[in-house]
Amino acid sequence: MSDRRRRCGRSGGIVPALALAGAATLAGCSGQLRRFPLAEVIWEDDDRAPIPKPPESFYSPYIWDGADQAVFRPLAKGFGLYDRQGEAENVNALDEVPNSSWYTNRISRRLMTPLEVARGACDDLNDDIPTPWTITGGKPDGSNPGFFIKDGEGRRYLLKTDGEMQQERPTGSDVVGASIYHSAGYFAPCNRVVTITREKLVLDEEAEVKLTSGQREKMTDRHVEQVLEKATSLGEGRFRASVSQFIDGRPISPWLYEGTRKDDPNDVIPHAFRREVRGMYILAAWTDHIDSRQENTLAAWVKTGPGDAGYVRHYMIDFGDTLGITFIWDSLAQRFGHSGYFDVPHMAQDYITLGLLDRPWHHARYGEAGKELGYYDGRRFQPDKWRPGYPNPAFQRHTEHDAAWMTRILARFEPEHIAALAERGRWTKPIIASELTRILIERRRRILERYLTKLSPLTWPEIDERGSLCMQDLAVWTGIRAEGSRQYEARAWGGSKLASVEMGAPTVGDRGTVCVDLPAPPPTSEPEYMVVDLRGFTPGKDDPGPARVHFWIKDGKATLVGLERPSGKGAPKS
Repeated sequence: MSDRRRRCGRSGGIVPALALAGAATLAGCSGQLRRFPLAEVIWEDDDRAPIPKPPESFYSPYIWDGADQAVFRPLAKGFGLYDRQGEAENVNALDEVPNSSWYTNRISRRLMTPLEVARGACDDLNDDIPTPWTITGGKPDGSNPGFFIKDGEGRRYLLKTDGEMQQERPTGSDVVGASIYHSAGYFAPCNRVVTITREKLVLDEEAEVKLTSGQREKMTDRHVEQVLEKATSLGEGRFRASVSQFIDGRPISPWLYEGTRKDDPNDVIPHAFRREVRGMYILAAWTDHIDSRQENTLAAWVKTGPGDAGYVRHYMIDFGDTLGITFIWDSLAQRFGHSGYFDVPHMAQDYITLGLLDRPWHHARYGEAGKELGYYDGRRFQPDKWRPGYPNPAFQRHTEHDAAWMTRILARFEPEHIAALAERGRWTKPIIASELTRILIERRRRILERYLTKLSPLTWPEIDERGSLCMQDLAVWTGIRAEGSRQYEARAWGGSKLASVEMGAPTVGDRGTVCVDLPAPPPTSEPEYMVVDLRGFTPGKDDPGPARVHFWIKDGKATLVGLERPSGKGAPKS
């Protein structure tokens, strides 16, 4: 794993430890077989090396970012600029993403309980945070007004209300979204739905408010009442809100979905070429996170010891737009997830065809949960056609391999996890939790069907105690294919010229576990290279390429060193 420019012979800044896995790709630059080195798979990226001081903060206005991505960048691309493509550059030898300042393998590498998934970044599911809540500042206007508060034990939070457009969804989705992203591996805050009363709130004498106009003024009881007026009332002087606990580290600024941070020596891979950033497209599509933009990201300075030394950690924040946000213009809300805010291609098509094309937004309607979940549904959802509010440069560059990676993670969210996540929204109407569970399961099924059937769904390779290669067929694990409908085949090649090696038939165990005996080791004391293709498919329904597993055979023992998922079924070339 390394910067692809370094892989193919160009010099440049690169963390040396990352070059180890990348060495296996050098042959790929000349069209030869990708041979993996006899080395441990990298699961820790050393992009958290201490640097002397934090990078500089910056501010990028929402309007400018939207105009840049929706208008100026497409124009520049039309002139041949900003068109660099290619696969992600921070993938390890097993086609996975190592832990880093961007991402931590959680549900991707170990089975988590529904309770763990629902909890997200929080220590527990107890949403009764200690009182009193001291208001230290706030924003009383805007669509989701709120406060900065400090609880009775000194922890700090951003408290937000639902606003006036939708009851419960903004606060509930902020909590559910944060738990989903955290479990999937991203850094996200601990968010909770809470019940507040006026008596819980104590106004700090030094508190100020910042208005959307940019003006600041001393905070008064009038501002507090102004926020509570836009909160969902639960009766008897109680109001619904969400609290987002301050993250670890000192906030610096947003991080961008492209380029690198020039004043961060650890930031060497362009953000649009990081798999976890590209693959986030699938997670955004699942949750309808239409505001997947730089303003909803946060780079934070995490100190690593005495003095100012530390590193930059990259967070995802603010999920209040997910799970069915509506808008003052209902016709625009019906398009969310299917068309952008200012979608020039769709506008041009509608102009040319006089608006006669059948579009998904023509069939938008509220479901059984009513306005609380807006137009969020599974019926109109097409995973590979989902669109955020405006173009995201990393999402636009995602490849089949990036999407399949996140889909394999999504496969670990089973119905029990999803039901626990839905309950985390603390909805007052049971129909909202049940409908949200149903919709998330349906959208997940569509994603699995799309992205587990083109590239191999076989994953989690290991050598068992008998010396057999075993993998899990996620098409069976997730239930999109019946166990009895699957067929499996295995082929192998070995030696310096990758001569064909005889293989036995694969055997099938519980929930799609597939094993195949490895060929006998060659009669030589020198290490030998071996490649095994293990393929699972359902006749008449899917025909993906194999999971191509690479081994070194030494002293009669096979060491698994790499995994690829080619799209074709041909033999590897030496």
